[in-house]
Amino acid sequence: MNDEQITTINNHNTLDEQEDEINKLTTSSSSSTSSSPSTSYITLNNAPPPTTTQPKIPIITPPTTTTTTTTTTTSNTANTTINNDSILKLNIGGEIYYTTVSTILSDSNSMFYLMFGTGRFNVQKGDDGTIFIDRDGRYFHYILNWLRSKFIPFIKDDAIRDSVMNEAKYYQITSLIEYMQYQIASQAPPPDIEKFSQKEILQLVNLSHPNQPIQLPSANLSGLDLSGLNLKNANLRFANLEGSLLKYCNLEDANLESANLKNCDLRFSNISCCSLQRAQLQNSQLQYSSFVGSNLSDAELCDAQLQSADFQSANLQGSNLQGANLLDTNLQNAKVQGTSFSRVLNVQRAKNLKR
Repeated sequence: MNDEQITTINNHNTLDEQEDEINKLTTSSSSSTSSSPSTSYITLNNAPPPTTTQPKIPIITPPTTTTTTTTTTTSNTANTTINNDSILKLNIGGEIYYTTVSTILSDSNSMFYLMFGTGRFNVQKGDDGTIFIDRDGRYFHYILNWLRSKFIPFIKDDAIRDSVMNEAKYYQITSLIEYMQYQIASQAPPPDIEKFSQKEILQLVNLSHPNQPIQLPSANLSGLDLSGLNLKNANLRFANLEGSLLKYCNLEDANLESANLKNCDLRFSNISCCSLQRAQLQNSQLQYSSFVGSNLSDAELCDAQLQSADFQSANLQGSNLQGANLLDTNLQNAKVQGTSFSRVLNVQRAKNLKR
C-alpha cells in the first residue's frame, strides 16, 4: 500500500467508510503482498505506525563464588589477646616469674593491660614462650603481689621503697603508687603497745580451752621464748613475733595472717592447716616443720631455711622464695603458680616440685 492509497483512506470521514476502502485495497493487492517480503503499515487517522523491537535475550551470568584462602603463619610474635586462664612466664631482667593473665590484667590502667588486654601491641616471645621485659627483676615481686592482692607491707628501707615506686611508675600502676604514698604519709609513730612477757603468755596458754583459743591479734610477742607451747587455733593475726623462739610449737589451724615472723626459729613445729597469707618469714628457721595444707599465698620467705620441711598440698601461690634453701623440701601437690624461685638454693633437690 503506497502513500496515495493511505491518503485516500484518511480522506473518508467515518470508520465504516475507511474500513470499506481498506478491504478494496487489500483485495486488489493480495497477490503483490504475498510475493513481497516487505511489510506495510496502515495508519488510521494519522496514528503513528507501530514500532517493532527485537526481543531482548537475557544474558545469564553464572554466580560468582568467592574463595577465601586462610593462611596460617607461625611466628614468635604473640597475639596480645590471651585467654585469662593462661600462665605467663616473664623474664624481668633475668629474674623468672610465673603468673596468670587474669592477675597481670587486674589493673586496667597499667602498661600490662595495654600489652595483653587491648590487642594493640604485639609481644615478642622467646622460643620457650618467655616474655622478656628489660627491668630490674629484684623488685618485680612487689609489683606482682600488688596485682594479686592489692596489698604490700610497708617497705621500711628507703632505697628499696624508692626502687619499687620507680618500677610502679614505669608499669603505670597508679593504684600502687597512691597506696605507697598513703603508707608513707601515715607512718606516724604507732601507739605504744605493751609487750607481753613470757610469763603472761604461759598463763594464757594454761588457762585456755579448746573451745576458746588464745586471742592475741596484733600482740607484741617479739623476742620471746615460746618453745613447745600448744597454740592450736590461736588468733595471732598481725602479731609481731619477730625473733621469737617457737621450736616444737603446735600452731595447727592458727591464724597468722600478715604476722611478722622474721628471724623466728620454728624448727620441728606443727604449722599445718595454718593461715599464713602475706606472713613475713624472711630469714626464719623452718627446717623439719610441717606446713601441710597451709595457706602461704603471697608470703615472704626470702632466705628462709626450708630444709626437710613438708609443704605437701600447701598453697604457695604468689609467695617469694628468693634465696630460700629447698634441700629435701617436700612440695608434693603444692600450688606454686606465680611463686618466685629466683636464687633458690638446692631447687634441684626439692621433692616433687612441679612448675
